[in-house]
Amino acid sequence: MYRTNPARPAAAVLVLVWALAVPAAGGLISDVGAIPNPFSPNADGVFDSTAIYYSLSDTAAVVLSVADSAGAGLWTLWSGWEDEGTHSHWWDGWFGDSLAADGEYQFLIKAIPEFGPIEEAAFSFVVDTVAPPLHDVEVAPSRFSPNGDGVGDSLMIRFEAGISEPSDQVLVTVLDEDVEPVRLVYSATGVASAVLFWNGADEAGAVASDGFFFVKVETRDAAGNGEWSGALVDLDTSPPVLGVDYADTTTMEIRVDSSVAELTGWAYDRAGVVSVELSVDQEEWTEVAVGRPDTVTWAGSVACTSCASDSLDEVLQVFVRAYDGTPTADGRGHVNGPSTSVPILSFDVIFDVAPPEHVSSTVSGGGDTFESGETITITTMWDDTGYDVTADFSQVDSEFDPADVSVSETTGGRYTVTYETSEANSFVPVTDAPVVITATDYFLRAVAVEAVTVTVLPATSDGPTGAIAVDVNSFEPLAGESAVITLGSYEGTAMVRIYNMAGTHVRTLEGGSPINWDGDNDAGDSVASGVYFLRVQAGESESVKKVAVIR
Repeated sequence: MYRTNPARPAAAVLVLVWALAVPAAGGLISDVGAIPNPFSPNADGVFDSTAIYYSLSDTAAVVLSVADSAGAGLWTLWSGWEDEGTHSHWWDGWFGDSLAADGEYQFLIKAIPEFGPIEEAAFSFVVDTVAPPLHDVEVAPSRFSPNGDGVGDSLMIRFEAGISEPSDQVLVTVLDEDVEPVRLVYSATGVASAVLFWNGADEAGAVASDGFFFVKVETRDAAGNGEWSGALVDLDTSPPVLGVDYADTTTMEIRVDSSVAELTGWAYDRAGVVSVELSVDQEEWTEVAVGRPDTVTWAGSVACTSCASDSLDEVLQVFVRAYDGTPTADGRGHVNGPSTSVPILSFDVIFDVAPPEHVSSTVSGGGDTFESGETITITTMWDDTGYDVTADFSQVDSEFDPADVSVSETTGGRYTVTYETSEANSFVPVTDAPVVITATDYFLRAVAVEAVTVTVLPATSDGPTGAIAVDVNSFEPLAGESAVITLGSYEGTAMVRIYNMAGTHVRTLEGGSPINWDGDNDAGDSVASGVYFLRVQAGESESVKKVAVIR
């Protein structure tokens, strides 16, 4: 452990030095100290060791010892040769297998130079492993509301501490749920007791957000020993959070098929929910029944006094508010309101006591006659929005498929129905054929109407024959007149099928151009006065012509 001089054995040198040395003050040792002082070898990670430091003005053999307060040697900490300069050595408070008891000790430094007198120095230090104790720590109330209403606006913190030294320190800190400091409320030395108040503000002076906080009171001495105590508190400035049970969360409304709506929901607050109230249009608030599992459930009812079985739907706006258990100036607790961070809960209750009511339906575009392959557009009006509206064109089109109907809703109960008729429609021509429009409401009550009729003709296709024509718009069979159908350039045999306005087949003619119709049916009887459709099939050409019979 000693530095060895190559010129002579170290042991011989030491013997010679000890033999010749006499105590003298030569300034060999200077700048002696220890840090930290005091220290606490209690394995808490704070000031568990201390370092003795000193300076040598020349090379010397050094013996460093730990002694009691009277200077009696207890433990040799280090020995060996050291050069000129500053040196330090750590001590962990242990004498071999024994830990030093609390008290005052000394570091003894003996320096033996190669030439010159022996020099000694001592430095006193303290071992301290006992923290200043805390007594009677009180934090109240456990829930407070710093909202300026004069009730429960601050938190009281009181403590008693066993302060024995002027350097003993007391700290009061507020920590959030993540154990991060929110505010240092108090810091002082040498104070044995105090009563403090926290107004809920953070270091920047802003009131902290609602939540749980931990108030930590702790003592610390110069050796780093500490003791702490504290309490969990609830900062609560907000009213309860509210909810209602929606049957259909996509509409966010309550719809019932009777004149009384039974309503249920929930309310939650860390301070507890004291009561729940319900109102229509915020006019008169009525307390409703509450249950108390982990989250409070509530149940109430709203009646529609104007509802009748044959009336239109009625809509009421319902409001819900709740009071929590935090003390306030009025003694009731925080309550939901227009200006609160958690507002009043509002929703619509629809008393749907009547089935859908049809208002009107019209064919768009100004006409009701269409060729096969054309799109029919119908505007249909009902008393309410949100109906499932369908349209049945099965009496118009033999190829009707409900999937081909498109319905879109605009506003105010207006629905637009579109359908493209099939070119392969075997019904044509059809006249005044009804389109059945059905509206089904939320409760599956369906109302069907035949408010619209249309006429559908075959699609016109002259093909390679050129124009197919009828020479008259009307004729009088009793006057010897007839309708003459010409086939353009077509030279083969054509088929003419004649229908009345009801779509009933009355006559079939077959022949080459021209083809005459004298106004009789297939039985040879004269047809009645009216409009008739002539469906002409000439090879690849097909056309429908209209002619009136006058009697």
